[in-house]
Amino acid sequence: MLVKDVMSKEVITVGEHENLVELIARFRKYNFHLLPVVDENKKILGIVEYEDIMKVFLPHNPLLDKLLKSTHLHNVEEEDILEADLPADLGTSVKVSDIMNTHVITIGDDKTISDARKLMKLHDVERMPVTKDSIFVGFITLFDIIIALFKERNIIE
Repeated sequence: MLVKDVMSKEVITVGEHENLVELIARFRKYNFHLLPVVDENKKILGIVEYEDIMKVFLPHNPLLDKLLKSTHLHNVEEEDILEADLPADLGTSVKVSDIMNTHVITIGDDKTISDARKLMKLHDVERMPVTKDSIFVGFITLFDIIIALFKERNIIE
């Protein structure tokens, strides 16, 4: 079974130039946990997740963040984040491109669901953007694969 047979084709996306207010509105409206970031030609540029929004509170580099997480200071930092004063223009000055993850694992729509599962395991992800000729065409999740397998084996309709 191919990825294009089980993927979600109608996926809400976000542009890299959209601001934090627009991003949060999109997350709230559609109740998603992550959104693909695409350019005007539907080329995938990155992924933005709820957790990425927290980056606006962390003005240091990711390596320092990783080190802090391994110490008792991490919990103190989290408390400070919740009490932080935020500038009024934060929602309009921070862009999706400032917080998105640009290291995105994608899969071609002509690959098998077995290929998709292997890639998901290898990169420890449960969902991936699907591309056709480098253009974003959908999303496949681990749940999509599970449902496809259950249908294939006549466990569910």
